[in-house]
Amino acid sequence: MGNVHTLHKLEKLSHKVTIDAIFQKKGKSIFKTPILLAYYKTDLRTSYPCQLFVSVGKRKFKHAVDRNRIKRQLTDIYRLQKHRMYEAIPQGTKYAIGILFLGKKMSAHSELEKHLIAAIDELIERIK
Repeated sequence: MGNVHTLHKLEKLSHKVTIDAIFQKKGKSIFKTPILLAYYKTDLRTSYPCQLFVSVGKRKFKHAVDRNRIKRQLTDIYRLQKHRMYEAIPQGTKYAIGILFLGKKMSAHSELEKHLIAAIDELIERIK
């Protein structure tokens, strides 16, 4: 499966129906200000146990550079933490995961890391 700390194209969630499903009552969510981690147990067309998508609101961040920076940071933190989730997820189970940044201003990487790791820890607890 390659390096643990890479994010493969197949680990990115791009299927619109699945993304919508995460938010339409099917998914559950964990909120650690300013991050909302929504997850949904589903069938994915991938060999990976999770697929991820990251979203940052256009209304709060008008400039694409800012949105992309936050997305890059969140994806990076997830990438370094995902092996812990993969170990917790039972064989044959798949999750679609959405990370939404709901803050109104840029956060320091350390802040993002603290909140996202807290959300991931809670997700791992819930999966077990």
